[in-house]
Amino acid sequence: MRIIGGKWTGSILWHLRDGPVRFNDLSRMIGGASKKMIAERLRQLEEQGLVARQVMDTAPISVQYSITEFGGTALGFLDELRKWSEELPNGLT
Repeated sequence: MRIIGGKWTGSILWHLRDGPVRFNDLSRMIGGASKKMIAERLRQLEEQGLVARQVMDTAPISVQYSITEFGGTALGFLDELRKWSEELPNGLT
């Protein structure tokens, strides 16, 4: 739980499941989280080997993030958690 239990961590991993995402696009996908918080979580996930960071050779320079093979192993139970939350009685979400 220390690895993926942080606020926004599961959401970040979930949004990276379909392929690399640029930082600004990711921050738009995750409404409610500040860019500072997302950047902090991404750094932690990168240090833990769940996310890979790639600096793009574009003008202006941009950064994209992708889920690693190890990070992908979390998607199974994140999907189960999503399904479980969708089955909660009204008022509990």
